[in-house]
Amino acid sequence: MPITGPVLVATSLSEADDELLRQGHAVAAGIGAPLIVCHVLPEAYRVRVLFPQHAGIDTSVQEPLERKARALVGARVADVLGDAAGARVELDSGSPHAAILEIAERTGAGLIVVGPGATAHRVARAAPCPVLVARPSPPGGGVLGATDFSDPSMPAVHTAMAEARRRGVALRLVHSTELDAAIAMASAGLAGGIPLSPISDETAREIAGEARERLLKVMAGTGATGDVVVLSERPGAGIVAAAKDLPAALIVVGTRGRSGVPRLLMGSVAEEVVGRAPCSVLVVPLHPEA
Repeated sequence: MPITGPVLVATSLSEADDELLRQGHAVAAGIGAPLIVCHVLPEAYRVRVLFPQHAGIDTSVQEPLERKARALVGARVADVLGDAAGARVELDSGSPHAAILEIAERTGAGLIVVGPGATAHRVARAAPCPVLVARPSPPGGGVLGATDFSDPSMPAVHTAMAEARRRGVALRLVHSTELDAAIAMASAGLAGGIPLSPISDETAREIAGEARERLLKVMAGTGATGDVVVLSERPGAGIVAAAKDLPAALIVVGTRGRSGVPRLLMGSVAEEVVGRAPCSVLVVPLHPEA
């Protein structure tokens, strides 16, 4: 699934967020989509000690604040992107992640661009569209896509393929066999074996070989070209290491995987990658299972 617009960039007006503007603008220009830049303001409340139920936003403070913020955001965009960027400015107030999601909903954003941190994690968990957690990344670096082979994970794979094709860079698909090994151990227990026994080296090689074949089949099914890597370490750490090795300019992961406990594991994998990645991370909402 290729990225669609509009592209919504959330900025706090710090210098670190200039990278968000550059990457958001590059995506918007690449797909021919509108660029929207948003900023979240603190709410200014009218204090009513005797009647707190009537407290509300103090417009005498909020309106001048919004005018000043709109001018500052516009000036920052012009400084970083130039006047030709043609970005629309949107403002909201309240908690940053809730306000960003509200703006995304009312603008119909197809991609949200945020910086690393707690807000990025909260936005990525709840957003109905892909979220790009933008960091300085190797110029011309490849795209790394991670999959657990479940049907719901395929949107992330197709998005990785589409981004690699759009950018004209190498695609690498990775899969960790850690979960496969856990399933093999559990299956052995159900069959009457000892579920907590470590799998043999031969079984590990078989699992890795099967995973490689499946990755190659997934790659062929997308019509993309690139290479595949089977990871034996924890998925989060393995994906981060593989991104450094490529080197990758973008990692694409999903927010949800298989059902049950592995679904929670897949969520923790995405959070670990977002927190530790050496480059930008694109978090793609995965389709729910039937």
